[in-house]
Amino acid sequence: MSSKPPSRGKIENKNDSFVQGLKTEWNLFWETILGDEEETGDGKSELNLQSKDPFVTGKLETLSLEKIKAITKALSEDRKTLNQRLEAVNKQVEVSTEKLESLRLVSGEQDETMQSIHQLTDLGQNLSEQLNRINDRLKLARAQEDSIKQSQRDL
Repeated sequence: MSSKPPSRGKIENKNDSFVQGLKTEWNLFWETILGDEEETGDGKSELNLQSKDPFVTGKLETLSLEKIKAITKALSEDRKTLNQRLEAVNKQVEVSTEKLESLRLVSGEQDETMQSIHQLTDLGQNLSEQLNRINDRLKLARAQEDSIKQSQRDL
């Protein structure tokens, strides 16, 4: 007979699939922002992506007003999605914290719940950092959009 409760494997699989799902979503998110790029196989794909990213190169002035509006809209939608994901992670942390308190009261096993809280906290921090980067890019895009609108009015 096994010493593990039968539901423990389900919880671990659920956490693993949740984290893997978030990683997949995040990769897809960056592909939509940066565009589809071919991987070079020698590890230079990230450098190539950054060198072609208009936010990194600072070449937003070469974009048309319509393209900047499209980028702004996409960034706003991505920010909304990240906020929703961050709220979901916060709710899961709250539930796990309540579970931890219950386990402490009955002197139950706390390691698994603590590990889950730490993973969720790390995920929340990563989402917050990503949200900050999107906000910075959104500010830059909006400033460029305003600049183009102003130059068009001046003509």
